[in-house]
Amino acid sequence: MLNGILAVSLAAAMTTATGWQQTSSDTFYLTDALQRSQGVTSDGQAWYFSWQYGLSRVSLDGKKTLSNNTLAIPAAFALKGSNHIGGIDYYNGKIYAPIEDGDAYQHPYIALYNASNLSYTGTAYALPQEIQRDGVPWTAVDAERGFILSSEYDATAINAYSLANGQLVKRIPLSQTIPHLQGAHVYQGHLYATSDSGTKAVYEVDLDSGAVTKALDLPVPSGTEVEGLTFLPRSDGTTMHVLDVAPNRVSVNFRHFRPTG
Repeated sequence: MLNGILAVSLAAAMTTATGWQQTSSDTFYLTDALQRSQGVTSDGQAWYFSWQYGLSRVSLDGKKTLSNNTLAIPAAFALKGSNHIGGIDYYNGKIYAPIEDGDAYQHPYIALYNASNLSYTGTAYALPQEIQRDGVPWTAVDAERGFILSSEYDATAINAYSLANGQLVKRIPLSQTIPHLQGAHVYQGHLYATSDSGTKAVYEVDLDSGAVTKALDLPVPSGTEVEGLTFLPRSDGTTMHVLDVAPNRVSVNFRHFRPTG
């Protein structure tokens, strides 16, 4: 496997919107870009990335791939046409990964993997297709409320499934649609979600009321595809970390933001 070239750009004082400021960006190339091109999460010891077919565990400096599962979609799902892993999350030693079947969108799943070696645990939840009509682009764990969260790609509601058994508990209608929702993470009780539509933004969702506010417009060039995000407080003050595929489609940027408020 090719080692990625990690380019760190300390871009001081680039304010993106009230409340958040980008302070650095890592760039991954070639194989590393491919295998870090969908979702991202962390257990505080490593980064976990998803890509179309697989999962990878990477050192926090981004320089070393610690483990890799290049064929992470279970065979039984692949036989049904499953061919895409979306935005992931970490909870209690497990990676929660959404799996969908291309453009058919008939078999939405959330599958659980062991974070230690990225092996499939054998546990997966089949989601109701009637409320995941265009697949399952992302998932996030709300441990405090006991939910696994997801939505459709153009999200008008957040679907809350039981963390214990994957059954639908409730739907949280949103005050406004979040278009092209790619990834999300629960931080301090609120859901933060990336949107690949329009201005390329991060939205904040009040999970009690469904109120949606824009947290920031992402400072990305035209042609960028915004992907997943996660939250991890670091010694440099950054907390929010966002993935995007560059317009050249051969590199991936991993942008790091610190709160300013």
